[in-house]
Amino acid sequence: MKLSVTLTRRRVITAIVLVAVAPFALAASGLVSIGASSGHFAPVGWFLHWTMQQTVSRRSWLVEKPEDLDLSDPALVQRGSGHFATGCAPCHAAPGVRQSEVVEHMTPMPPQLHVGDQVAEWADRELFWIVQHGIKYSGMPAWPTQERPDEVWSMVAFLRALPNMTPERYRELALGIDAGGAPEEVDMEAGGEALGGLDGILREAVADCTRCHGEDGLGRGPEGAFPIIAGQPQAYLAATLKAYQMGTRQSGYMQSAAARYDDAVLERLAAYYADQPAAAPGDAALSQVAEEAVAESAPGPEQATDVRPMTEVFAIDPAAATGFPIGQNETLALGRRIAETGLPERKIAACDSCHGPDGIARNPLFPRLDGQPFWYLKTHLELWKEGHRGGTRFAHLMSPIAINMTPEQIEAVSLWYESREIRPIDWAGR
Repeated sequence: MKLSVTLTRRRVITAIVLVAVAPFALAASGLVSIGASSGHFAPVGWFLHWTMQQTVSRRSWLVEKPEDLDLSDPALVQRGSGHFATGCAPCHAAPGVRQSEVVEHMTPMPPQLHVGDQVAEWADRELFWIVQHGIKYSGMPAWPTQERPDEVWSMVAFLRALPNMTPERYRELALGIDAGGAPEEVDMEAGGEALGGLDGILREAVADCTRCHGEDGLGRGPEGAFPIIAGQPQAYLAATLKAYQMGTRQSGYMQSAAARYDDAVLERLAAYYADQPAAAPGDAALSQVAEEAVAESAPGPEQATDVRPMTEVFAIDPAAATGFPIGQNETLALGRRIAETGLPERKIAACDSCHGPDGIARNPLFPRLDGQPFWYLKTHLELWKEGHRGGTRFAHLMSPIAINMTPEQIEAVSLWYESREIRPIDWAGR
C-alpha cells in the first residue's frame, strides 16, 4: 500500500507548532524525572558527559598557560591546598578523606579526583577552564571571581599533584597537620572539619586562616607561598577582610573565606594577626644582601643611598617604556629607586610615601610591603594595571600609578620589596 501526503502551508505550520509544543507538553506531564534518585539512562549519561568533554575541549583552546609558570612549584601547590580542603574535598574527597554520604547520592556524582586518571585525562588548559567556569547542572561551581587566573592556575597545580599524594602529605599541605601528628587530632571525614566549606561552620575562625597563613601570619609551606599578614595594620586587615566579604576585592580564596563570618569575627581576626610579630627569621640577612647588590651596581659608594644617579649604569633609561636594567643588581637598584623616590617622569610616585613606616603611621589603611613575596606584589600591580583590582576605600589610588608602570618596573619594585627587612612603625609618633 502506497501512502502519499500532500504538503500544504497549513500542514507545515501545524507540524512546526507540534514539534515546538511537544517538549513542553512532555515536561508538563511530569513523565520526565528530574529526581537525582533515578539517575540517568546509560545513553543519556554518556551523551551528557560527552557533551561536557567536547565543550571543555573547544572552549579551552584560548587558554594559555603563562610561560614562567611551573605547575610543579611547591609554593604553587601549597597555595591551592587549603581551598581544596574547604571548597572541593567535601564533594570530591581527598587522600584520607572519604566522600560524603550526601554527595554519593548526587546525579552526576562528583568524581574522586585523587583516584585513577580522573585528573590525568584533562589537559592543563582544560583543567583551568573547568575550575574557572564550573559545569552547569552538575553542582560544580565557577571560581568566585573571573579576574584571578593566578589563583585558578594554583588550583591546577594542586590537582596535578593530588593523585600522587599520600594521606599524610595531604594532611600536612591542606589541613596544617604535620606528618608526625596523630590522625585523631583532626576529623578527616568529609562530614567533619573538611565539610566546613559547605556551611561555613568551623571550630575556630583562626583555624580556617591558618590553613594558608599559619598561626603566625607568615604563611605555611615553602617560603613566599603566601603573603605576610602578621603585623599588618589592624585597620587595613579589617577593611580588607570586609572588602573580600562584600566582593569589592577579588579573590576566589578569600571571598569565600571572609563571607563565612560576620563583621565581629572579621574584626577579631584582624586584631589577632595585627598582633603577631611581622619579622621572619633571616629577613635582616636578606635585606643586607639586597643592599650590597644595589651598592655593587653603582659606580661609587655614595650612590648606594642616592638611587637616582644609578640610571647612568643602565644600558637603557629605566623610565623609558622599554627600559629594563640588566642583571639582578641593576633590577634591585631600579626597584629601590621606584620605592624611595619614584619616577616622576612617568607619573609614578614613591611607594614608600604611603607604604613606608611613616606613611602607614599616618594612614593605617595602607599595607606594609616590606618582605612580601615577589609573585604577590607583581600579581597585584598587574591587576591594578589591567583594572581588575579592588579593595579598601583607598585602592583607587593605585590604578593611575600601576597603569604607567612597565612590566620591567613592576618586576623591579616587587623584587626590591621582597628583599626588604620589615621596618617597624612608630605608632606613637603619629
